[in-house]
Amino acid sequence: MNIQHVLDTVRRLAPETLAAPWDKSGIQVAGQICDVGKVAVCLDPTPAALAECLAWGAQLVVSHHPLSLTPVQAGAEGPQIEALRLLLPRGAWLYAAHTSLDSRPNGPAWWLAEELGLGELRPIEVTGWLAALMVVFDAGPAASRIAEDLSVEPGVLAVFQEGEGLVRLACGRAAWPALERALVAGLGRATEFYVHALEEPRRAVGFGVLGSLPEPLPLAEFETKLAALLGRDWWLACGPVPQTVARVAFCPGSGSSLVPLAAAAGADVFVSGEIKHHAAIEARCLVLDVGHFLLEEEMTRRFALEIAAAVPDLQVRFFPSPDPLRLCAASREHGPGRPVPDGGPSTIKG
Repeated sequence: MNIQHVLDTVRRLAPETLAAPWDKSGIQVAGQICDVGKVAVCLDPTPAALAECLAWGAQLVVSHHPLSLTPVQAGAEGPQIEALRLLLPRGAWLYAAHTSLDSRPNGPAWWLAEELGLGELRPIEVTGWLAALMVVFDAGPAASRIAEDLSVEPGVLAVFQEGEGLVRLACGRAAWPALERALVAGLGRATEFYVHALEEPRRAVGFGVLGSLPEPLPLAEFETKLAALLGRDWWLACGPVPQTVARVAFCPGSGSSLVPLAAAAGADVFVSGEIKHHAAIEARCLVLDVGHFLLEEEMTRRFALEIAAAVPDLQVRFFPSPDPLRLCAASREHGPGRPVPDGGPSTIKG
């Protein structure tokens, strides 16, 4: 499959227009390969992860985190140069879907909200709005099939079939270029598309997600449910402890800046991956720091499943990573700074 078609699919699932201004989402290394058969997905583009992906035969590696968020001096030794040494001789591509994925409404970055059954979902920090388009075209005898196929495509808000072969498609603005190419290929003929910008519906985009449980739960019951979903029964906590939990906020990565917004929006608990010291001191709701890696590794795994579903003709494989942080205990039994053995408090269930 042509590399640009694959990249368009990834961009449709993680629109670059949603990325934060400071971010480096997008192409990290432009390869020379034009046709792609294998796509590897991983959390971090470390040399070890890239070596494993390339050994499998990946022509495109899609990571969540970028290769670097700050400029790196040419020739400076380090993981970025090691990554280039691995990718460039093979002509392979590296693409990062970072805050472009974090900001997508109802995307894999909201996975824990989905598993908790939260309703009335909205971003904690709204950074913009996802504009929509209405596209009208004549699909002829294939209208029913095309309308059905479009209904499950990412970025499609609604599909209507009218008359003999007229189709009306409401979709996200960022999704339309890839959808147009797919429609032209599917119709197998030239056609005219009438595209209109819509003021509504529009969806808020931003960072984190806030929602309500189906019914309030005692804190202990909520924590038991959370532990089962995470496969981990320990975490760091700060802020006031509620007796019951009704409103839950969630951010899989660094969520310190979102704590005040989550509390102001009525969150009883904020589950996140990384909370800084001063944010912990000032927290006005219960904050559970369950681990940056744990939350984003699962998010990236689900993103790989989305890519595989969107490009079924490709081989797509998720490559798990090791957690860079280890829980250690200094004791006479284990010795200073040694990792806690299996069965101790660092054991992750599942």
